[in-house]
Amino acid sequence: MIKANNKDSQKIEEIIKMCQAAIAKQVEQNHKGGFGIDDYTDGRTVGGASLARNIIRLIGGTY
Repeated sequence: MIKANNKDSQKIEEIIKMCQAAIAKQVEQNHKGGFGIDDYTDGRTVGGASLARNIIRLIGGTY
């Protein structure tokens, strides 16, 4: 387990906030009727949310 000092804790909190925003963006897009209008942007949204979930999973296991 990684021990974090106050500065590291603040950085981790910011990372988590950014990840939560990426996940929320995907959830919001799903509620608006899904994907399909712009495949490139849709792919970035889904990929970003997937990466965010993995980051949160990793931090949750070590923080």
